Amino acid sequence: MTFQGGESDYEVIGGGVIDDRRPHRAGTEAGPAAAHDDESPAHPRNPVGAAARAAWSDVVASLGSWRYWTACVLGIAAAGALTAALVGFGAANGWFETGLWDAVYLLLGAWLVLVAAAHGAVRGFRRPASGVLAALFSGLLHGLVLALLSGVVLAAVGAATGGPIVLAIAAVVVVTVEVALFGLIGAGSRACFRRALPGGVLVALLLAFLLFGNVVATLALLPGTSTTAQASVPVNVERDESGRMTAYECVGQTRPVEVAHTDRVAWIAASNPVMVFGSTAGEFVPRNSDFAWILAGLQWAADGPQRDVPCLGGESSDSLPPTVPVAVTGLALQGAVAALVVIPGRMRLRRKA
Repeated sequence: MTFQGGESDYEVIGGGVIDDRRPHRAGTEAGPAAAHDDESPAHPRNPVGAAARAAWSDVVASLGSWRYWTACVLGIAAAGALTAALVGFGAANGWFETGLWDAVYLLLGAWLVLVAAAHGAVRGFRRPASGVLAALFSGLLHGLVLALLSGVVLAAVGAATGGPIVLAIAAVVVVTVEVALFGLIGAGSRACFRRALPGGVLVALLLAFLLFGNVVATLALLPGTSTTAQASVPVNVERDESGRMTAYECVGQTRPVEVAHTDRVAWIAASNPVMVFGSTAGEFVPRNSDFAWILAGLQWAADGPQRDVPCLGGESSDSLPPTVPVAVTGLALQGAVAALVVIPGRMRLRRKA
């Protein structure tokens, strides 16, 4: 597959590295048999290696471009400015009685992840690769460059504010992955259309939903998740370090209780890069940290009321389904969105060829 279309001025990654011309041997005419020769550059024996070489060539070219570095620096600066604006607005309205600097550290990490996702989508749209693997590898390499820059800035802020360094490490991992996934979304959106304009509209709509719309939709749907259920009394309760119930048995007659089935809508917000970042960081932040309860709230909402209201329907903890980390759900949803644009784009380009 080749992510390219007509009437555009973008550059195709891998040009000169993966040769798509029909090959022929000396003394023979080019033909279908020659085109599928295992030795030909167009059909290499190791497509993964060919894609990796194309991606490496592309990232080396980017590292030598002042425009690429400018885009990275401006993105990080934008995240810092948005963090300062939000914290300043919150402080002026009394949002932070304590923990102001903790909020700066956490919000900066969140904005860096959002900026990275947008950076990946725009770059994937403007510089589509010569194949899906090449696009993925190129996104991972470019994501790693941006992630290291972001990680250094975030670690410096964490050191100044006394925040846990694992938050910066989590940001490095998430930024790398998000640039790659959103790069596929950008490249796939471009490949779906012959002209750039409709592809740009599609990627803009997907970005708007994945970066902001999913959270807005979840918050709008939350009030409708409250219902009345039956619960009995928990006994032999075991708790973890944070005080949450991890095991219990149920006895007695059930009684009506009001519960909010947040799990029915929380999966929508899980596709947001900030939720992926928060879930990843929550797995490593110390339990006694001020960040722990904030980040744990993401998983609590996704798990649903069974984790907070025990013995719903008289069922003990042994009957509860295993929890799925928000980060896993979020990355799976983002991957599904990428597939929804990459596959049609690939089909269109094959028909065109």
